[in-house]
Amino acid sequence: DNVMRSLYTANSGPRIPRKQHRAIPQAPERILDAPELLDDYYLNLIDWSANNVLAVALSNSVYLWNASTGDIQQLMQTGDDANDYIASVQWSADGKHIAVGTASANVQIWDASRLKQLRNLRGHSA
Repeated sequence: DNVMRSLYTANSGPRIPRKQHRAIPQAPERILDAPELLDDYYLNLIDWSANNVLAVALSNSVYLWNASTGDIQQLMQTGDDANDYIASVQWSADGKHIAVGTASANVQIWDASRLKQLRNLRGHSA
């Protein structure tokens, strides 16, 4: 009985977890070449999906880069209006749909797997 008690009390104390160290690479694995990425703090031009796809808005176009396969697809492009550009991209939580906001106060909902626009929500002018 006394032997069991000493075994129990020896193992019941709090365990201090070991610090795990991780190696941080000094060189980048990939470099994002985004020549027309607008330099504006208030724009949301990059978003990563739950399906490991990166959406990047470059001026008036949205591109999808699949990080698993390396494939790049153009999702959409705004019209010929020189003043219209992509102001925001945002994936849905499941990574199947993406919302694209434009400077002309439109929000477009896209099915990313089919590269098909599902909705166009028009804003108002102030």
